[in-house]
Amino acid sequence: MPCRCASNETPEDRRDRIARYSNIGALARLTFANLIGRGRAPGAREQETYRRCVDDARAFADAPEGWLVLSGASGCGKTHIAAAIVNRLLDRGDAALFVVVPDLLDHLRSAYQPNAEVAYDELFERVRNAPVLFSTT
Repeated sequence: MPCRCASNETPEDRRDRIARYSNIGALARLTFANLIGRGRAPGAREQETYRRCVDDARAFADAPEGWLVLSGASGCGKTHIAAAIVNRLLDRGDAALFVVVPDLLDHLRSAYQPNAEVAYDELFERVRNAPVLFSTT
């Protein structure tokens, strides 16, 4: 049951709130529509693997359940695919949290400071309770 403030917010307010929560920032421009179809790898095998990965990611974005793990070398497109998933969820009005692991660790460490803007427990709960969490390295 939504609280009074959530039930009184406009669709634009909700969209803005979940966009801020998502932490997607500059990656908001990445969607499935503008991903390079076969990636940037020169080899046909790698291009086909990337295409299948994008297809799986699109299916996950349409019905997020369980885990989706993207693995590969630096620069192969994992972050762009994850951002496209988050942006698809946001477009639908669903909440998702996008976090880069080193940044998350820095935030968690800084949350231990007495004058931290966000307390460790609050930050940890936000990550732990994210409906959909994307973390990249």
